Amino acid sequence: MAAFIKLEDSPMFQKQVRSLEQTADELRDRCQKLYKGCKKYTEVLGEAFNCDMGFAASLEAFGGGLDDLLGVSIGGPVLSKFINALRELATYKEFLRSQVEHVLVDRLSQFLSVDLQDAKESRRRFDKAIYAYDQAREKFASLKKTTRDEVVAELEEDLHNSKSAFERSRFNLVNSLTNIEAKKKFEFLESFSAIMDAHLRYFKLGYDLLGQMEPFIHQVLTYAQQSKEQAIIEQDKLAKRIQEFRTQSELNQLQASSKLPTSNSIPMNGFGMSAYKSMEAIMLATAKGEVQTIKQGYLLKRSSSLRADWKRRFFILDSQGTLYYYRNKGAQPGGSPSFNSSHSLEHNNRVFGRFRPRQHQGSSLGEESIGCSTVDLRTSTIKIDAEDTDLRLCFRIISPLKTYTLQAETEADRIEWMDKITGVIASLLNSRLQQLDLGKNDNEKMYDSSGASFRRPLDKNGNAPDDMSVNQADPVSRILREVPGNDQCAECNASEPDWASLNLGILMCIECSGIHRNLGVHISKVRSVTLDVKVWEPTVLDLFQALGNAYCNSVWEELLPKHRDLKIESEAPSVTKPRPKEAIQQKEKYVQAKYVRKLLVNKEATGPRDLSTSTIWEAVRANNLREVYRITVASDVKIVNSTYDGKVGCNLYHDETGTQQSVHDSGKKQYDPATSEGIESFDDPGNCLQGCSLLHLACHSGSLVMLELLLQLGADINKCDLHGRTPLQHCILRRNNEMAKFLLRRGARASIKDAGGFNALERAMEMGAITDEELFILLAESE
Repeated sequence: MAAFIKLEDSPMFQKQVRSLEQTADELRDRCQKLYKGCKKYTEVLGEAFNCDMGFAASLEAFGGGLDDLLGVSIGGPVLSKFINALRELATYKEFLRSQVEHVLVDRLSQFLSVDLQDAKESRRRFDKAIYAYDQAREKFASLKKTTRDEVVAELEEDLHNSKSAFERSRFNLVNSLTNIEAKKKFEFLESFSAIMDAHLRYFKLGYDLLGQMEPFIHQVLTYAQQSKEQAIIEQDKLAKRIQEFRTQSELNQLQASSKLPTSNSIPMNGFGMSAYKSMEAIMLATAKGEVQTIKQGYLLKRSSSLRADWKRRFFILDSQGTLYYYRNKGAQPGGSPSFNSSHSLEHNNRVFGRFRPRQHQGSSLGEESIGCSTVDLRTSTIKIDAEDTDLRLCFRIISPLKTYTLQAETEADRIEWMDKITGVIASLLNSRLQQLDLGKNDNEKMYDSSGASFRRPLDKNGNAPDDMSVNQADPVSRILREVPGNDQCAECNASEPDWASLNLGILMCIECSGIHRNLGVHISKVRSVTLDVKVWEPTVLDLFQALGNAYCNSVWEELLPKHRDLKIESEAPSVTKPRPKEAIQQKEKYVQAKYVRKLLVNKEATGPRDLSTSTIWEAVRANNLREVYRITVASDVKIVNSTYDGKVGCNLYHDETGTQQSVHDSGKKQYDPATSEGIESFDDPGNCLQGCSLLHLACHSGSLVMLELLLQLGADINKCDLHGRTPLQHCILRRNNEMAKFLLRRGARASIKDAGGFNALERAMEMGAITDEELFILLAESE
């Protein structure tokens, strides 16, 4: 080194050593301070990593990881993407902390504990060697001429040894100091440069990650601003509605008070003929599906317990003749069951528009949180006053099962309740026949629960002919009775049947409907043609048009003798088709033999090959409703839930070598559709049908009526294929939103995950923005 050009022990040499030692001591102090700062920095980085992960976890608990109504309404899917980004940034920070600890803290620790400590120890040994050398030199110099030679030789040897030790310690100190001088020129620069490079990578990774998310962030901010503006608009509308409601309530009270009759003018049964006339138009509208609320409000209801205490209940009287009341079962706040949301922002980006309807559904409470009880008005009468004549503002609804004693808040309210209930009772008792004949007015609109018009009637294969169409003005009864054979009961040939079996596709009279109910819903699902208006959706009507009593009986009664006097030469020789006026026991015996024991089904004419999985599979593929119905009826097993694996000679698309592979070879293992090499595109479920049911195939064919038939026949709506995909997921992947909504309304569960770990909602969002808001709501609500 240039500082030690001359290595002889001299004052200049000693001065240089002391100068280097002072530099080393000062460097030691600075390194200790830097070490403490670096340790604190690494601790802060570690704490920041923990805080970032904790923040991400709190966001996930807030709504990002929850698939519920509240989580979706506050933007759960958006939060999930932000949470993943925050966790990724936290991992970058943890990597930076490890770099600082390894490159700077550890190297500083080694420099302090090894290099600087070695210089300190060298200085201590050098001082000890100087002292020993001075002592030996003084002793040797103090010898006299008379000293014995052996003593002189011994001291001379000690002097030589101490000088050698002195020289070694001097050069060791020089080496230690020069090592420090050398390292201080590159050690710290190298460490600091590495730390800055680690920071550079940290911020670059974060910049790249956030740069990729920048368009999405701006999109979220735009949506949030739109939602804020929409919320302000809706708040203003709500304030106006509240003001209008309060004003209307005050006007109603004033009008009711001015028209309040005296107590002597009120009949004891609470009945006025004007009440029936005022209800007639409403009840006629109900027959077309336009259910209205006639009156609703709070009444005091006397408990049927021994205490007979009064409890406040919310009563609703609708135009279907149903009076029901709610009782709170929990402390959860409730709200209006409906909300008129505005759609002024529909033209904007709909990636986030699907969350908007969610914000209003939190105000609705189902019957899980409030209990609902129904009062049957068809067999009820109304009486003024309570059994105790001293009570004011009371009236009673008396039915064969129970008497309801109610009390209104005002006399006007009591009179209005009694008037409305009386009108509904009279309409139910006296106007049923008029309600059924709605087809006389060509301008009336038939009820369609889905809001869509009925499709054209189908031919025997379930196809719509070009020259036929369904008139929306026709009531359900007229449409059904135009089907061949539906003008008579399928069991006893009684005319004008007004009851139906949904899964059997037949119409029947009211007496035979009671027999069908006793069979159980697994055999016959009985519904009224005129009263159960919500049941008759377009797909159900199309199904009944494709089947009808004539065809269904040709399947169920193929072995029935052509003449009634002939007996069945089989297991039940006494079974004959009953007449309309025959005893109910005879009808019950016939129905049991027909549907439970299937004695009249000609199974011999339908060979085993016709009942195979291949046959019904091809019938579903060809959209042949009648053939599917016939095969299902003739089969003794639940063939409607058979899978594609049972189809003879099917190609299962899972053999990489090109040979066919059966489901028995693959066992029950489910394959992730994204990793299946035998599928050209896992987004198209039609590429692989292994494990698929008939319901999966019907989703591919695109026929809602075939779906309706299979579901009515008992098909498992949540059955999974080899890849764990339900029929709903097949519809989602094929972007068939109408079928997906149909399945969701029929009870399909969107929460089922396929073999790839994705449920239907996640698959739909993975494919892009869900532009169908109704589909998104149904997917999120499904459990």
